[in-house]
Amino acid sequence: MKDEENILYCKITLVGDSGVGKSSIIGRFVSGIFIQDINSTSGLNYSQKYYEKNGEKICLNLWDTAGQEKFRSLGKNFYKDSYIIIMVYDICDRKSFENIKEIWYPDIKEFGEKFHIIALVGNKRDKYEEEEVTELEAQKFAEEIKAKFFLVSANNGQGIDAMFQNLADNFFDEEFMSKVDESREDRNNSIFLNKGDLKNGDKAKSLNICC
Repeated sequence: MKDEENILYCKITLVGDSGVGKSSIIGRFVSGIFIQDINSTSGLNYSQKYYEKNGEKICLNLWDTAGQEKFRSLGKNFYKDSYIIIMVYDICDRKSFENIKEIWYPDIKEFGEKFHIIALVGNKRDKYEEEEVTELEAQKFAEEIKAKFFLVSANNGQGIDAMFQNLADNFFDEEFMSKVDESREDRNNSIFLNKGDLKNGDKAKSLNICC
């Protein structure tokens, strides 16, 4: 999508338990720096990264959601217009992986956009000797839910840039963008029609009104 300054942009939301490294992943991608012992996100944090591709300026809007239970309701609001959702777990923490399956993915199915790109991301791959979730197990789950799968390390930066580049390339694919446009148009029409009880004869005319 393009904004008023003719910049291509997309919204990316990261979800997952507290402590899995969502903020560290964003920090590594945006600034190239790993911040150890980063404070847990309270509510929502927002970052941006700009880059150019084929002469087009691209902005990635990165939303980092808190993993604590008390903040989960806030994250639901930010699934709107988020066509890339990254589910992050800690490969050394099985509970964080189970919560992807039991909490975060069901939330995405219920509140996410009709068309979206989902990624399952295992962080802390530099600590593979301590892993509690194998790559094979995570890959199998990703295939079941038709999600892209990545193993990354915010600590040393392994796989971070490639992951975001892959997801952005898929988002800006012409076929996917056409689905996004159709989805947004259908939603806007639905919102307008639900504002009042329109007669059948008024329906076609109402869709041509610009608010």
